[in-house]
Amino acid sequence: MDIHTALALRMKELAEERGKTPAEIGKLGGLRQSTISEILQGRSKHPKIDTITKYCQGCGISLHEFFQSDLFKIAEIPPKKMHKKMMEKMNRKAEG
Repeated sequence: MDIHTALALRMKELAEERGKTPAEIGKLGGLRQSTISEILQGRSKHPKIDTITKYCQGCGISLHEFFQSDLFKIAEIPPKKMHKKMMEKMNRKAEG
């Protein structure tokens, strides 16, 4: 499962636990229904952390709690060249 699918499934899971639709949760957090639909339908592959934070606010949970799901333990994060460069930079800072 990729990270985008895990995000969408987690959003649906949290809404179901609260007896609401993802759109209702999004509205509580100040998000438009179209934003939620784009994420759930896979049209928005890279939602901003601010968007996920607002969804969390609608759920009444922290961002940390959102990502504590087992869905993210099995999600595959696609490797990127930038990711590698960032890790190298962080390692250099840690060493020096």
